[in-house]
Amino acid sequence: MAERPPSHTSNMQEELITQGWHFEPGDGFMALVGGLWYRRKDNTTEFGFPSTDMHANRGGVVHGGMLSAFVDRAFGQMARETSAVDRVVTISLTVQFMIPMPIGQFATIAPKIVRMTGRLAFVEGTLICDSEPIVSAQGVWRLIRST
Repeated sequence: MAERPPSHTSNMQEELITQGWHFEPGDGFMALVGGLWYRRKDNTTEFGFPSTDMHANRGGVVHGGMLSAFVDRAFGQMARETSAVDRVVTISLTVQFMIPMPIGQFATIAPKIVRMTGRLAFVEGTLICDSEPIVSAQGVWRLIRST
């Protein structure tokens, strides 16, 4: 079984695992902010983000930078998996914040590849929390193949 993040409650972890979610602890920055949850469902990949106190801004809701980082990672992962390349690099990411995400909630996104060329992936998606859209985003990733 994959590692579990220490910052998430055991009850939430168990519920996510029961629902088919898997935890990827990540490395670097993503490891610092809690890793990444994912699951395969209906021929797509969903990514999940359980917010904790460490993700709060001064207003007591999830920091917009955290939401942007999560979307960036989810979109990049989708571009890499779909294109079967070794690495991807974010070229651009546009994020529109709709409503705040409360601390202690779980949000999901199922990124969609809008267009793929030999060198670029165009991705879009909406982050959903408690059946409400909270972030809409679009971006472009450079596909990097090993030689």
